[in-house]
Amino acid sequence: MVVKILVLIVVIGSVAPILAAVMMLTGGAYEGYFMQELLSQILPTIQLSAGVIGLVVAWGLWIGNGWAWIIAVILHVIGIIMGLVTVPTGIVGVVMDGIVVYLLMRSDTRRFCGK
Repeated sequence: MVVKILVLIVVIGSVAPILAAVMMLTGGAYEGYFMQELLSQILPTIQLSAGVIGLVVAWGLWIGNGWAWIIAVILHVIGIIMGLVTVPTGIVGVVMDGIVVYLLMRSDTRRFCGK
């Protein structure tokens, strides 16, 4: 049950940047005056890549692969650090990443992923 909740959180966290990237690439998102043409292409590409990587990791967690557990821990610890740098706006990300790391560190999740 814990793995299902964990995968659901990771999938939701991965779909959001994909949707944001699609909106930016199709012109559906507001672009400020400071964004240059190059930046308006790089940022959505990074977001799209992050979302796809997140979905692959979620799939790996769903089937209990150890590599997915390791990548998820690394990515979400980095997410906590990045969120702490951008407090107060990053507090939601810190909380969500913290929940994911907690769920990843539970003994039943570690056992399911072979860790």
